[in-house]
Amino acid sequence: MSPRARTTLVIAVIAQAAVSIVQFGLPAIGMEIRDQFGLGPAGFGAVFAAVGLGSAVALIPTGMLVDRFGARPVLVGGAVINLVAYLSASLAGSAALFSAAIFVAGMGSAAVPVAGMSSLLREFPPEKRGIALGWRQLAVPLGGTIGAAALPVLAGAGGVRLALSVTAVLTASTAAVFAKLSTAGGGEARSLRLDGALTAPGMRPLPAAQGDGLGRAEAGALFVVLNLSAAASRLVWGRIADRDGGTRRVRTLIEIGTLAAAAGLVMPVALHLGVVTAVFATIALAFGCFGFNGVLYVTAGELVGPERAGRAVGIASTMVFGAGSLASPISGLVAESAGYDAMWITAAVVSAAGALVARQSLAGRPLVARRAAGATAR
Repeated sequence: MSPRARTTLVIAVIAQAAVSIVQFGLPAIGMEIRDQFGLGPAGFGAVFAAVGLGSAVALIPTGMLVDRFGARPVLVGGAVINLVAYLSASLAGSAALFSAAIFVAGMGSAAVPVAGMSSLLREFPPEKRGIALGWRQLAVPLGGTIGAAALPVLAGAGGVRLALSVTAVLTASTAAVFAKLSTAGGGEARSLRLDGALTAPGMRPLPAAQGDGLGRAEAGALFVVLNLSAAASRLVWGRIADRDGGTRRVRTLIEIGTLAAAAGLVMPVALHLGVVTAVFATIALAFGCFGFNGVLYVTAGELVGPERAGRAVGIASTMVFGAGSLASPISGLVAESAGYDAMWITAAVVSAAGALVARQSLAGRPLVARRAAGATAR
C-alpha cells in the first residue's frame, strides 16, 4: 500500500465515522428526542429516516459533481451544509423542523461516502479494493458505536442541543480535513449505463429488543453488539470478495443476502428466548444486513471504471440509503399494526428478494471495467 493510498484510506475512515455518529448513533438518544417532541413508534421512525433520506436524495448528484469537479470542492460544500443543518436541528422547536434540518444535514453528508469510495477506487488495485472499502465501511458501525456511547453523555450534560452542536462541529471539521488531503480528481463527465440492478441485499429494521420483552440495558447491549459485529462484517466480507482476484463479488452479495434472510427469521425467536440467544442472532443479523455495502460499492465502481465511479457509487448508495430510510417508518408501521415478529419476517422477505435480484441481474456478468480500472489504481 502506497503512502498516498494509506493516507486516503485513513482520512476516509475518520470522516465517515464522524458522519455515522449521527446517522447511525442517533437512536441512542432516541428516548430524549421522542419525549421532547412527543413521538409514537411510527413518528419516531419517520424522524430517524430523515437523515438517511436526505443522503439518498443527494448521493447521485453528489457523485456527478465529484466526477466532474473532484472531491475537494464537494467536500467543502458538504462540510458547510452539515455545520449549518445540525446547528439548526439543535435549535428546532418541533419534530417537523427537526426532521427538515437533519434531512438537509443528510444531503450534506452525502459528500463523504461518495468522495471516499471514489478516492479508494482510484488508489487501490482490484485485488485490494474489497478489503480497502471494507475498512472504509467499518467506519459506519464504528461511528454508530461512538455515537451510542457519546451522544447519551452529551445529551445528559446539555440535552439534545449540546449533542447535535458537538456533532455539527465534528462532521464539518473532519470533512474539511478530508477535502484538504483528498487525492480524487475530477474527470470529464460521461453518460452512465448500468445493465442490471444494484440492489442492497437487506432491509435495515430498527432494533426492537425492548418490544420483545428485554430491558433497556439489555436492548442497549444488543445495539452495541450489532454495531461491533457490523464493523467486523465489513472486513470479513471484503476479504472474501477479494478472493480469486476479486472475481466473486456478486456471489458474495448473494451469500450476504441469504444470511440476512435467515437471520431475520431467527431473530424473533431468539429475542423471545432471552438475551443470550439474542446476542448470537444479532451477530448473524449484523453480518447479513450491514456487511454488504463495501462489496456493493466496489462492484458498482468496477462496472463503469474510475472516471465514472463517483456517479456509479452514488446510484448504489442511493439505493442503500433509500432502502434504509424507507425501512425505519415501514418497520414502525408494521410493528404497530402487526407486532415486532411480523417486522422481522418482513425484513427476511425483503432480504431474500434482494439476494434474488442480485443473482438474476449480475450473476455471471463480467466486471468489464476491472482491467481498465486496475490500470489506473496506484
